[in-house]
Amino acid sequence: MDKALLEKIDAALADICPMAAQSFEPAVSIERQLTWCRNFVLGNAPEDRPGLFSMGLIAVREFDMYGDRSELAALVNDIQDLVQARLGLR
Repeated sequence: MDKALLEKIDAALADICPMAAQSFEPAVSIERQLTWCRNFVLGNAPEDRPGLFSMGLIAVREFDMYGDRSELAALVNDIQDLVQARLGLR
């Protein structure tokens, strides 16, 4: 288990979950992927990922290019990179 990565995931989820609860579709997708990542780090993830990771791209588009949450986009991208590295995808 990686405490630092879990803290990053939890911080991102704290910002994303309220948006997902409002049915903001990009946030719903990011929340689903972050939840899978959290479970993966904890060793509780299902064998198959929920498709290709796209949360970084979605975050950049929604929170950086067209929004004002560049720090959230950077956090989500960092998480995606770290998890992909653990999966041997980077």
